[in-house]
Amino acid sequence: MINVFILTFCRNIDLFYGTELVFKTLRTGFPNARITVVDNASIPEVIPEIKSLAAGCDCQFEGLSGNGLEHHTFLAKTLHDMASGESAHETLVFIDPDVCFWKSCEDFSFHALIAGRRTSGFKLEKTKTITMPRLHTSFLWIPDPKKLMREIWRLRSSHFDFEPFIPFSFVMDGMWYRYDTGASLYAALSHKAESFAEDHLNRYDHIYCGSHLDWLSNVYDAETEKMMKEIHTYAKEGDLIRLKGIWKKQVQDFSKITVNH
Repeated sequence: MINVFILTFCRNIDLFYGTELVFKTLRTGFPNARITVVDNASIPEVIPEIKSLAAGCDCQFEGLSGNGLEHHTFLAKTLHDMASGESAHETLVFIDPDVCFWKSCEDFSFHALIAGRRTSGFKLEKTKTITMPRLHTSFLWIPDPKKLMREIWRLRSSHFDFEPFIPFSFVMDGMWYRYDTGASLYAALSHKAESFAEDHLNRYDHIYCGSHLDWLSNVYDAETEKMMKEIHTYAKEGDLIRLKGIWKKQVQDFSKITVNH
């Protein structure tokens, strides 16, 4: 059985298109999977719609109250719960809501502990920050939660404060370095991780920043920001045809800021 978890969050009604996008093609990508949608304390006016979209895709729905959970906490908690339960050896998949699917992914097969779309390290001139490589958490595939959790426990036996998912930044020699969500896990287990190949990438697309496009102006350069806004316009207008294959354009554009590691 494949167990899919989607954490939804909408803080701005104008960005709701990034929250609802995945439901338009969810069962194309995962026609038979057990899917759980967890709403992370979105603004009240969109919660009924998210719940309805989840029901329409035959998903279990859970709503978090209060301040919800930080994304990295959700990933760590879900992995721990899966690894400790009856589904410990069943496939665990995390999907962001700003993803759309073109073909079933249920036949994916990996021998690694974890698989996903690898993002290379890149440097942002505006913030003078180098972001480290990782497997992007927008579509993260864990073939056996128990095995991955055991490896994390093994690492903690000698590195007691190791946190595989928590994001953090630090300064060294005048340069900022950023480990985004899950980058620590990839750094520790890159030899036991597998990157999505072209066949995998052709089956879905991810628009990036579906819940926080309005934060880009202080992060990306003007050219990258323009590209991102164009892609988001397609999503907002429901023009899914123009979203198909955008991963290739993203790779091309992001390669301009890639650094070697």
